[in-house]
Amino acid sequence: MKARIHRVVYLLILCFPLAACNLQDRTTESSRGEPTEPPTGPPTIQIASPSEGAEYVIGEEILVSVRAADSIGVNRVQLFADNQIVRTVSSESLQGDLAFQGILNYVPQRADLGPLNLRAVAYRGPVVSEPDEITVVVRESQSQIIATPAQQGNVPFIPNDGVCRALVNVGLNFRLGPSTGFQIITVLSSGTLAPITGRNSAHSWWRLNVDNRVGWVSGDFTTEYGDCSRVPVVAG
Repeated sequence: MKARIHRVVYLLILCFPLAACNLQDRTTESSRGEPTEPPTGPPTIQIASPSEGAEYVIGEEILVSVRAADSIGVNRVQLFADNQIVRTVSSESLQGDLAFQGILNYVPQRADLGPLNLRAVAYRGPVVSEPDEITVVVRESQSQIIATPAQQGNVPFIPNDGVCRALVNVGLNFRLGPSTGFQIITVLSSGTLAPITGRNSAHSWWRLNVDNRVGWVSGDFTTEYGDCSRVPVVAG
């Protein structure tokens, strides 16, 4: 009898650590999981200018200043006028910008007379933001305009004097020469307006004079004003 009891006790002692090990393994396995990142929401966008109800005349350019943001990067922004895409501006960076500021332009036509809905959306690749929108009013003549709120944000006044100028639509690298291989002098903010003093032979890069500094920007991210037909081709 004593021998049998000793044998049972021995087996219990032997099995206890094994059971404990099995329990520990099972607990560890059940608590293990793949680490997950919190889901990233869509980009956000806000129209900074013009203000709701601003008035314009047929043929008068509307400059729409927008601010967009995303935790990964905004690649592009689009402007819609009454549900039609009228302007797209993109980030110069392939990764996009965490904080994106841009200026998009549209010239209303006779078909736009009366209230005109302007809507802006931002994209992170295929992911689209909720839109921000305002309504402006398009008049037939200047005499019909009651009041036009002053431009706000980073929208400059563009003189109608024929001088060839470039308006920087998005934050843009200002380089020593006309290609991405040249050193960056600084980054020009959207809304920078500067005289164009030269171009490359492909007509794809502009030489600008900004605050007494000479440098180059890609024409893909600018809007040109004035008479630019006589801008000379210059070496970078």
